[in-house]
Parts: sequence; structure tokens; C-alpha cells
Amino acid sequence: MTGQMPQVPDVTPMIPDVTPHRPDVTPKRLGGRNALVALGVVAGLLVGAGVTWWAVAGEDDAMSHVAISGGKLAKERNDLLDEGEQCDDRDEFDYNDCDASTTYSFDYEITNKGGEPANYTVIVNGFDDDGDFVGQAYVSSTHLEPGETDSAEGDFDEYVELADKHTLADIDSLRVAHVERLPLAN
Repeated sequence: MTGQMPQVPDVTPMIPDVTPHRPDVTPKRLGGRNALVALGVVAGLLVGAGVTWWAVAGEDDAMSHVAISGGKLAKERNDLLDEGEQCDDRDEFDYNDCDASTTYSFDYEITNKGGEPANYTVIVNGFDDDGDFVGQAYVSSTHLEPGETDSAEGDFDEYVELADKHTLADIDSLRVAHVERLPLAN
């Protein structure tokens, strides 16, 4: 053995000049089949939306079943007295039958334009001469047969909560705000 160390070659890593491999980035065009599927999905969504709108809106809008007319302030009306009866607070009954109340009365007519008996609940809004909301009244009709009409008088009375310090005398116009029609099975 000789006292010399074996020669170790100079090792310097060599980095080859290799360009990294990239995937083909050319955008793919939709083929005929993919375009047809996409068109089918869009058409299906449009048809579904149309059917839903038709089912929800329908041709038979319950708002068209109700008509309101008239509207007048009736002061000092006493509903406790029968026709022609005189006010007398000296009787044995403990309620005051001389009390009179002020109401705003209107006529309403509900016609069942559907094909089956139905119950109706109607909300009528009152507005002042500026178009501002004054209050709400509720009217209804039960077991109305197809084609049948119920006519009666509705009113805003002392029990109606009025908005913004309004009084019943402030009501100038009325509008049907909502109609709930509940078809009956019998």
C-alpha cells in the first residue's frame, strides 16, 4: 500500500438543458355531443321555469273574484239597537245601548269563478287622499259554490288599528290588497 490517497474525481452535478414538459394548453372546442347536451339542459330549465310560472300564476287569479265599491263614513251608527228601537239606558241590561260608533262602510262582492266550492278571505286597504295607508279591514265568505256570488257590507270600525294617527274620516279610497281562496273538497 502506498501512502497516497486514491484520487477522487471532481464531481460537480451537471444540470442538463432540458425544457420541462408542459401539457397541451390548446382549448378544446365543444364537440357536437357536448353542445347538444348543454342546449338540452338550457331548454329543460326554460321549460321548467315556464311550467312553474304557469302553475303558480295560473289563469284564475283570485283577486279577480272580488269587487269593492262605495265607501262612506257613517257617523253615530248604533248596531246594538234593532230597526226602529229607541235608545234607553234605563233598562235592566248592564250594557250601554245608547253608545254609537263611527264606521267607514263599503260594499263588497265575492264571486266564486273556480270549478269547486271555496272559502274566501279578503284584505281591503284604506288610503287617504294623498295615497298614504290608513288602515285594513277583513271580509270573508265561506262555502261559496262555483258561480255563486256573496254580496255584503264591510267596514272599518273602531277596532281597526289605524296608521300614523289617522282617523276613519281620512279614508278616501279602498283597494283589495290580498285574496286567499281555499278550494273545498265537498
